Amino acid sequence: MSHLIQIQTFIEVATAGSFAQASRQLDIPRTTVSARIKALEVRLNTRLFNRNTRHVSLTNEGSDYLDACEQALQTLTVAEESLSNTQSLKGRLKLSVPVALPKTEFASLLAAFNDVYPDLHIEVLVTDEVVDLVAQNIDLAIRGRDVTDQGLIARKLSSTPLIYVGSEKAVNELGMDASISELNNQLVFAPGRKATNKAFSTSSFSLAHALVCEAKGVAVLPENICRKEIASGQLIKFNAPPTPEQLPIYLVYSSRNQAKRIRLFIEFIINNYKKYGWV
Repeated sequence: MSHLIQIQTFIEVATAGSFAQASRQLDIPRTTVSARIKALEVRLNTRLFNRNTRHVSLTNEGSDYLDACEQALQTLTVAEESLSNTQSLKGRLKLSVPVALPKTEFASLLAAFNDVYPDLHIEVLVTDEVVDLVAQNIDLAIRGRDVTDQGLIARKLSSTPLIYVGSEKAVNELGMDASISELNNQLVFAPGRKATNKAFSTSSFSLAHALVCEAKGVAVLPENICRKEIASGQLIKFNAPPTPEQLPIYLVYSSRNQAKRIRLFIEFIINNYKKYGWV
């Protein structure tokens, strides 16, 4: 049993890149984490981590051992779940989603998941702020950019088309075939770029959407959050393609070895997001 505990601790440290963060995730003292790793390295007669006062990284041997441990744990997980009743899943699941995520479509997906697992409580935090998944105990986040540089795991789910969009007034002033430079001079928002509009700028998809609906500039927005306004004529899609033309959508989490409730929800999203049309 002690060997398994050491392996679990090793995986947490490797995933977190920090003894301190692993101790928080495991809810044990940092000294205990260090002792377990030291005992594992002594047992294997191999140094698994490079350490200094600020950083922890895997050695080549540690990286190979991590791959082997994860494969073994996945095999055990599949074996256990094949013998268990997945319908009895209980507990809490905390999500973080962006403000611009289509709420009606996502609510339908959540409702369908609840029908399958009615005893699992789901808390949804809706925000465009960069949240600390570990500090705020968030199990899964949906984001529009890769965040592996933050020590997190980002699994690409899909991509959604981006478009230049504006009001009828903006289209009348600039023309449907306005050049990219002309459109960029009116930007209140574009992913990853600085807005150039003289009156307004924002980092929020939702506020940019509201501003262009008020005829206050042009924005590069996901096409799926503009569908209703385009259909009604309140917003019009310009012909020029933005760069990039697609916004990637990622499922983001902090550990390679998620709890069962998280794995099942990730699988449910992957299998059903197209059906409910929220991406």
